[in-house]
Amino acid sequence: MNMASNISLVFELIKSGLKSFQNTNFDLVRFESLGLAVGAGLFFLLLLVIKLMWGRNRFSQVGSGHSIPEKYHVGKMTKLILLMPKFFLAVAALFLLLSIANPYLPKSSIEKLIESRERIDLVDVSASKGWEFESTGKSAAEIGRKGFLKFLKMRNGQNDRTSLWRFSKAPIRLQDFIIDDEIYAMQAEDMPYVVTDPINSFLPENDLGKQFLDIIAPRDRIQMVSGEGTTDLARALDAVIEYSDRKGDKRIKQKALLIETDAAIDADVSKQLQELRKRRINIYFLYIKPNMIGEMQGNKGKKLMNSVELRQQVEQGGGKFYDVLSEKSLGRAYRDINKLEKAPTHLVRHALKIFIYQRPLLVGFIFLLIAIGFGVLVGIIEESP
Repeated sequence: MNMASNISLVFELIKSGLKSFQNTNFDLVRFESLGLAVGAGLFFLLLLVIKLMWGRNRFSQVGSGHSIPEKYHVGKMTKLILLMPKFFLAVAALFLLLSIANPYLPKSSIEKLIESRERIDLVDVSASKGWEFESTGKSAAEIGRKGFLKFLKMRNGQNDRTSLWRFSKAPIRLQDFIIDDEIYAMQAEDMPYVVTDPINSFLPENDLGKQFLDIIAPRDRIQMVSGEGTTDLARALDAVIEYSDRKGDKRIKQKALLIETDAAIDADVSKQLQELRKRRINIYFLYIKPNMIGEMQGNKGKKLMNSVELRQQVEQGGGKFYDVLSEKSLGRAYRDINKLEKAPTHLVRHALKIFIYQRPLLVGFIFLLIAIGFGVLVGIIEESP
């Protein structure tokens, strides 16, 4: 049974090889080693000529000996059968020469290369991002995060080299530069909405008297860290500038910094913005409108930088400033950034060779088997009286 299955497998392989040979478009076939095949063919031809001219048996002579009765004469059909081994051997040799010529089918493939861009995403996770955003029933952090994740989906397949940062009082790098959309999106999704001090008065458990505007971000998305909760944008910008200088890829010319914050800051960031401009880093500043009730309660009259002043500083640094007043305006901002950060593509054509020497080799092998078969038959005929 095993022997029969092996024979069946061999016949299937032969059948498949013959079908491939039959389906070959011979108009497209080119030869890698045609000179070698021609040389081999001429060599075999020379051997044949030498055999025909000087290879006759010297002990025989035409017309010598006794006459052979007519009944022993070989018929035309028998003569044809006697010639078959030589004929099929010649055909097998021809296909062998074709294999030596190393035939191939030319094929071209077009590869789409997307030029890589480098971007640092700096996301504000300060306590103020946990307040309700514009009577939506959701925190600014939650709305901002959902918009950011949608933006990352827009960037899928754009070959972005990205690094993810969050900041409150201290900047934290969550992901080094990476070109992997899936891993990066997972890091962004797992990032907390809010990082704040556990004794923050705006946490509901610390405001039993309901004197302050409560943080409404989901409890499982709030990370408690002692001393955190403020919005130190200047410190965060210093950190990402230093990191970009140290770890940025010098070969990538298009670099960007995306900042998403409610900008509840009291420090001037014009110096940092100018440093970014010197490095030709594109700035995209998403200004999430802060909850003014919470700001007045939290800052106790301290003067904060207003959006008009901040816009001037960003635009003077060559950046784009987006006022985010709703979920729709956030979506428009991210779509605009995606369009501005469109990565240029290049088409590269590759010339390929699909070698098919095994196809004529298989056919030659089959003709060789046929020649051997006829050879056996001729031997039987010659031995019969």
